[in-house]
Amino acid sequence: MKRFRGKVSSSRLKGTASAAVGAVQAVPRKSSSAARAAVGRVTSGSRQTLDSARRHANGLLASTQGLLASALSTDLNGLLASMVGGPATIYDKAMDAEYLATFIGGGSHRMFDGGHTVLGAFRAVRDASPDDTVVEEAMGFLQSLFRDMATPKGLPLANWDKATYEKVAGYLASEFGISKSWFYDINSYDAAQLLGGVIGVVATALCWNRADTESFAKLVGGMGVSALARANPLLLVITVVALARAFHKAHHTGEYAELVDGQLKGGIGAGATLMAASQVAALGGPAGLALLVGLTTGVLVHKATQNVSVVEIGQFLAERATIAATEVRAITDRHTRAPGTSIVSANAS
Repeated sequence: MKRFRGKVSSSRLKGTASAAVGAVQAVPRKSSSAARAAVGRVTSGSRQTLDSARRHANGLLASTQGLLASALSTDLNGLLASMVGGPATIYDKAMDAEYLATFIGGGSHRMFDGGHTVLGAFRAVRDASPDDTVVEEAMGFLQSLFRDMATPKGLPLANWDKATYEKVAGYLASEFGISKSWFYDINSYDAAQLLGGVIGVVATALCWNRADTESFAKLVGGMGVSALARANPLLLVITVVALARAFHKAHHTGEYAELVDGQLKGGIGAGATLMAASQVAALGGPAGLALLVGLTTGVLVHKATQNVSVVEIGQFLAERATIAATEVRAITDRHTRAPGTSIVSANAS
């Protein structure tokens, strides 16, 4: 009996100890679970906040793209030009050396003289003076480039042979109706266009992995309208890259309707911003008013189209038009089959 009682007491002690150890171990586990749940809630809330901020930022950036494609870009370039204006330096003259010697291209000489591409300007500035320092060359390079970038002609993307350029521009004008001024713009960029390209990169980076198909396509649609309206080659390249990404997302998710819907919404938003700002400028309004009206219009249109499906509206209108055409055809057929009856007489009765 004593042995039995001893065994029972020992087993009870072991059970009590095990329970105590389990309780002690459960406390950290519960604390860890509570901590993970709290972190999860904080992370979820932060993600929702970031997503909301990203959506509002995308609408603001899209409106800014439209503004930079309007007449406000000229005002911006003029403001920047006044900030960096001044007498020509030895570096400006070095970049214009070919033009000053041959007068090639006239007012459009930057496209042909070889001294106004980034590489050509660097070479011209480097050889401008044997007595300057590297710092002076770097400052002169940046100042001269930015000064020319802020002018209406801007800077060329690449140097063209003048005869080849004239031949291509003439062919595009005669065969496709593309004006020579638009062709010049698509081969050059100014300060406002550079800013538009930078904004396009930022907006695309914000949406690259997190945005859904429709939101990303909306960004592409807005950038595409702005790039074509302003003939911005930098923004056009970014738009092509973003468009490829949008098709990739739609291909993997099967959301082709959302892709089209987003592009239409983005185009409508950018077009509304551009039109509003241009109307104020055309009426002689100040640049500040055009900026305010264009920005407000873009944000309002972005919000108004957020929960509306442009594709569904188009499908509805197409269905209504088809039904109406079918009814008109049926009425016409009935009056045609009835002997001695015309539509005019039937309407008169």
